[in-house]
Amino acid sequence: MARICKVLIVENDDDVRHLLDQIIEDEGYRFSSVKTGTEMHEALDKDDYDIAIIDIILPGQEDGFTLAQIARQQGCGIILVTGDYRHRERLEASGQPFLLKPFRIQQLIETVDKILAEMVAQCVRRKRSDGSFFPVRAG
Repeated sequence: MARICKVLIVENDDDVRHLLDQIIEDEGYRFSSVKTGTEMHEALDKDDYDIAIIDIILPGQEDGFTLAQIARQQGCGIILVTGDYRHRERLEASGQPFLLKPFRIQQLIETVDKILAEMVAQCVRRKRSDGSFFPVRAG
């Protein structure tokens, strides 16, 4: 059974992207995956996503940090990933979830679950006038 959450994977390495696709699919989440920042922009224009898993090093002018800001503005929870440990200090200073490659599958799943729990808590605080709840989307 597919879970309600929808994940956008932004990863230019085909092997890593396919691995992430498989992990997210095995967990029952709906997902889309893209290779570039341009493709991420197109995906965000076409659909709403709850979480974006974004590689820091991508082809093009926008790095993962920039793309994370854009996705966050559209209401996505963010997980940054990289195999370049030179970014570790910046990642730690950012205060947002990140994974260093190679990471354990369980680390990714736990990080996704934590972000979803935080999003649910935000939804509870944003109650509609009819009594239902809706996700917090940056405006």
